[in-house]
Amino acid sequence: MDRGCCSWFSWTQDAAAVTRLVTLWILIAAAAVQGDEGSAYLDEKETQVLLLAKQVEVNDAQTCALVESCASAANCSRHACSPLLGESQSNTIQCVDVFNNKYCTNEPGNGTCTHLKANYGRSYLRLPPGTDLTNVSAAMGNSICSQRLLDSTFQTMSYPSVFTYVYFGAVDGTWRSFPGRESRTSDCLGYDPRIRPWYIEGISVTKNLVVLIDAGASMTNVLSTQFLMETTYLAAAQSITQKALLQTLSAQDYVNIIMFNSTGATQLSPDPVLVRNSDLSDPTDHPELKSLITSLNNQEGSSQAGASNLTAAIMAAFTNFNAHALKIIVVLTDGVFASSENVTLPEILLLASNVKILLYKLPQADDLDIYLSNNSLLNSICRVNGTFEVIQEDLTNPLYTGRYYSYSRIKRDKILIDNLCDGGAGVVTLKIKAAFGSDGQLLGVAAITVYINELGTLTDLVTTALQNRTKGNVYPTIVIANCSIATASNSIPAAQQCGSISPPANGGLCNMTDFTSSLESMSCAAHAVHQAMQVLSSLQQ
Repeated sequence: MDRGCCSWFSWTQDAAAVTRLVTLWILIAAAAVQGDEGSAYLDEKETQVLLLAKQVEVNDAQTCALVESCASAANCSRHACSPLLGESQSNTIQCVDVFNNKYCTNEPGNGTCTHLKANYGRSYLRLPPGTDLTNVSAAMGNSICSQRLLDSTFQTMSYPSVFTYVYFGAVDGTWRSFPGRESRTSDCLGYDPRIRPWYIEGISVTKNLVVLIDAGASMTNVLSTQFLMETTYLAAAQSITQKALLQTLSAQDYVNIIMFNSTGATQLSPDPVLVRNSDLSDPTDHPELKSLITSLNNQEGSSQAGASNLTAAIMAAFTNFNAHALKIIVVLTDGVFASSENVTLPEILLLASNVKILLYKLPQADDLDIYLSNNSLLNSICRVNGTFEVIQEDLTNPLYTGRYYSYSRIKRDKILIDNLCDGGAGVVTLKIKAAFGSDGQLLGVAAITVYINELGTLTDLVTTALQNRTKGNVYPTIVIANCSIATASNSIPAAQQCGSISPPANGGLCNMTDFTSSLESMSCAAHAVHQAMQVLSSLQQ
């Protein structure tokens, strides 16, 4: 299985953060003095992932300036499937030991394929399925252009001597990893970090999720042309639910779906469904959700006119909650139910039960009040500390629905540790930390993968130290954040309000210039070359 700005952040921006980090380094040094080298090593990685997440946040605050300079060829980001002439001969390319390089099987002299070429000069990017490399969305472009500055930070955390993988998965679906590694096209555009176990763990809390889908007559209309999809509003809501919300749940979460229209509400599963651990090789494979998904896809919109009854749907949702998890209601609607009369929520019940309600609106083409400014619903949402967001983006990337994921800021100060078995070949550990923008919105998840079996004399010490650090699923402290209401002026995250400044059409990716080199020649190193590099390395030491 293939394992998959500034050189440091500005210390003056956060004195408290500096104090915490210095304290961590002192603890690391103390642990080393005491002979607990395994704990010291893990402390070091925790500090590094904290620094990485902090740098993501610092870069995001500079988005506009970094986007403005992104069109320059010197500032482009390397796409993992767009090789550059001469790069494979660069002195930043190193041969490193791995468990298995899946691209090397036909390369002469590669033996058991336990080494590969990695670029320690820059990170490489992968983009989520469905991305058009010639017309990258503004959200992805902003992320690519701003987070290119992570390279200097990456280089302080990963070295050729011991293969350590450092990466950042953004909420828009871009994935930046270091050291850079070549990939085949199916891997480049087939990997979505947001559905991987490490990402989900990084943003999740144990929760009960109930999705309320408006199935009123207006939801059978074809989407407005702004969404660039030939489908109905109901189908779009079903897609967001299946491909986004359900795929980002964690083990021990409970979930259910309720359809509502003018005649009432229908629960698709008689009881909430318990989510179980997914297969690491296919994180989207949740057999326990298949019946719920089948029922969801069989739903059709109502043929009866009249306002959909949101209150009835919310009342039905309460039968799905228990006291030991965060309770969340997500509403997907076109908002037509609130266009003719004022609507209020069952506020006393929502507040007494600590339920977070997040309402997403897909506006109809003839919508004259997209942000419901003339309705009492928004005031009611704010009184229960809920959120209201208008979705106007291209829905080919349904996972990019911000505030649902940003609500995970309950865990924003925690570093998570997880252990995985890498295809039976060796134990790996992941250090995971979520990053948030100045407006509280989730930016993504930073992570460091350590391959314990490659740590030499540290292997046993780190393995022992991990036994006291591995964290299981913990019930969250119930904290309901303040309300967040989207209006025409604040619907775009603060760091992305750049006026006329916008990323280039290709999102700041480097244009491919090497059209002849094979993937194997770029990603593999013959055994003789590998040995020669090891000898050279020992002489330099």
